Amino acid sequence: MNQRLSVFTKQLLILATLTGLFITGAIFLIPPDYISPTLPFLLVFFTASTLLSFYFLEKKLKASASRFVTAFMANSMIRLMLYLAVIVVYALANRPDSVNFIISFFILYLIFTAFEVSFFLRKKVE
Repeated sequence: MNQRLSVFTKQLLILATLTGLFITGAIFLIPPDYISPTLPFLLVFFTASTLLSFYFLEKKLKASASRFVTAFMANSMIRLMLYLAVIVVYALANRPDSVNFIISFFILYLIFTAFEVSFFLRKKVE
């Protein structure tokens, strides 16, 4: 395994663990009506999709640094479409939980996207 992927995986798992601890605390502190029961599964989903995305982008970066921006944009677009599909399917299938699900999804999306982008920017400067 390449060192950059190893560092990213470790940092991602730390982020996922901290986010999981926060979610656990929220489950005990916030009334159940405001928490989506899918929140732990969303955490696993975002951790896995972020790791897969990074692996794909890392391969593209090694193949051709000049095409990395195109690969990054294409990857972002594909993930956004996948995320939108997940949101729409879940919201239509489970209307009572749709608002809580969408809010939870959006918060996790922001956390994991900020992490991934900051990792790429930080490592690019170094």
